[in-house]
Amino acid sequence: MLGAFGLSTAAGAQSIWSTVGDRQAPQVLDATGLYQALTDLDAQSANLIMFGSDSSLSSQRSAALSAYTADRTTADRDLQRATLDAAGNAAVQRALADVLDGMGRYQDLDGRALALNDAAHRPAGHSDAAAVAEYRQATDLMRTTLLPAADRLVQANNDAFDSTYDAERSLLGSAVWWTVAMGIALLAALVGLQVWLAARFRRVINPALAAATLLVVVFTGLAGSLWADEREHLRYARRDAFDSVVALSRARAVAYDANADESRYLLDPGRAAQYRDAFEAKSQQILALPGASITTYDSALTTAVTAYQANHSDVRFGGFYGTEFRNITFPGERAAAEQTLAAYQVYERDDRTIRALADSGKLDQAIAYCTSYAPGASNAAFTAHDTALQKVIAINTTAFDQGVRDGRNELSARIPLLAASIGLALLLCLLGVRPRLAEFRR
Repeated sequence: MLGAFGLSTAAGAQSIWSTVGDRQAPQVLDATGLYQALTDLDAQSANLIMFGSDSSLSSQRSAALSAYTADRTTADRDLQRATLDAAGNAAVQRALADVLDGMGRYQDLDGRALALNDAAHRPAGHSDAAAVAEYRQATDLMRTTLLPAADRLVQANNDAFDSTYDAERSLLGSAVWWTVAMGIALLAALVGLQVWLAARFRRVINPALAAATLLVVVFTGLAGSLWADEREHLRYARRDAFDSVVALSRARAVAYDANADESRYLLDPGRAAQYRDAFEAKSQQILALPGASITTYDSALTTAVTAYQANHSDVRFGGFYGTEFRNITFPGERAAAEQTLAAYQVYERDDRTIRALADSGKLDQAIAYCTSYAPGASNAAFTAHDTALQKVIAINTTAFDQGVRDGRNELSARIPLLAASIGLALLLCLLGVRPRLAEFRR
């Protein structure tokens, strides 16, 4: 019974690593990738309409077209993967249905907006009213239907991973105690059998049973420590690594959405206040500074960063970056996270420059500054932030993958030992008892 329990628990643990490492973690990342692709698709559409036929923005237009095409490809790929993975999870299926339903309508509206804009040949910042009207419908659909559905898809997949994690951690914790309890019971039975045989057949010790007893001790120790190790590998992979991967991947997706709000702000002055407020709300999602407004955010962030630099345990900001800075674990992670934070500060300050230029009537300069990748421009700062952020994500993803490998490798190394020790113990029990039973029959 002890052997069957141990080997079945080990087989279950192997299955869990396949579930979380090969299915559930990739599903979460595919869903965040879909969110990011959708919002950047909408941002590039806003840029293309905003650029109009201005030849001075030809390089930005070319970059926007390339990004737009890449985003459509990524969104289609992630939707296909999500569709294949949705079986058995009702929450994922509902969120996916909303994305699929909205995607077709969005593409129709967005396609009409781009076609109207191309036909109008308008200068930058003075887009065709009909094109802007179509884009308004498209972006409203994106922000009220597609992105919330994509976010629910992320959450549903992440919740499924969490449920698997909680269930397996609980099972492994129980397995430790059941293994110890059954091991002690079996040891007591073997010792009792030794005593009975010694009294009944006047033998001091039965070598085979003694060896079997020792093997049961070995099995109990190996199995009990294995379940404890597997719990720790699972905690390391999920809490130390993947919690940060999720937070940072969501931060990256929301950052792309915030960047899109800057383009919408310049494209559609009639909704400037709405898009400014949306940018502020997303900034608070990424790095929360309670009580700060868009005018005080930079100074509040500087204060929080200064406090953190003086004492790394003094993290005064929340949001996705707050989650990360309270979970820094791996070599190189802190330096990469600090680089990301510094780049984020630059990007946030550049946003104020965009708005100041637009509000002072320098719309052409605001558009050029917002969309340029030249050093010192806003999109260059956004790219620097995105590159730094991807480095932190990569550190945690590598750690997650290593945690999964370590869990699998320890199982692979221990299962043969468990099977051999319990199998040999059973054989020795039979060998030890059989001669005594033969004597008893005579």
